[in-house]
Amino acid sequence: MKRGILLIDRGSNDPDVLIELAELCSMVEAESRYDHATYALLEVTSPTIEDALLESLGYGVEHVTIVPYFLYPGMKMKAAVSKGIEGARMLGIGCTVTDCLNYHDALIELVRARVDEARAGSSMYSEAECDLLLIGHGSSDKDARRVFRLIGERLKPYYRNLGICFLELDEPNIGEGIKAMLAGEPRMLILMPYFLHNGEHMKHDIREEVDAALEEFRPSCTVVMARHLGTDRRMVRVIMDRIREAEMAGGAGDHVGR
Repeated sequence: MKRGILLIDRGSNDPDVLIELAELCSMVEAESRYDHATYALLEVTSPTIEDALLESLGYGVEHVTIVPYFLYPGMKMKAAVSKGIEGARMLGIGCTVTDCLNYHDALIELVRARVDEARAGSSMYSEAECDLLLIGHGSSDKDARRVFRLIGERLKPYYRNLGICFLELDEPNIGEGIKAMLAGEPRMLILMPYFLHNGEHMKHDIREEVDAALEEFRPSCTVVMARHLGTDRRMVRVIMDRIREAEMAGGAGDHVGR
């Protein structure tokens, strides 16, 4: 039986997002014993979930493992899973569904790596001497809030101070988060956008909020913005572990990994 992997992302019009997803699928396919790996977008633009499932059929895939490519559980993630299951059923494809990315040690490692990249131009401060503000998207879903705060708690021991804030739908907002961190008189403040892609939120929304806050508060310390999570071997590790968990639960664990 030919098996495939389908990452379902929320969706974006930004071409950089599609490039990242395509690169990630190539990396996942190379690290697995699955016959095909592709991605779909829940909304905004193509490829749709139906497009991706039809593509998988074209490769002879009879069973697909659906990976909701979301950092946290929430309403959009649940909609992605429902549409994926429904689409597979209509096309006569068997399916298994994994958890979303959720909490994983590799995500902690990836955040620390992004922070190290950001502070690389200022070697006078060690990781432990830096303050970190973790910027999340924000959600009305309590499970999403719980996972994001857990990520913050696990990162806290590595930095002098750690704060969290949100782009929307939750508090504190980015301006309030920066203000609170500056009150602690940091020597170096690193802003870490906990976002999967270099899309509209990264390129415009977050930067506008950050620029407005820095203009208002005029910090005397060094402030740098880290990169988003993006495409990375650590992200592949998270995906493969989620697939392994789901397939083992369904008795098909031998199809995961080389």
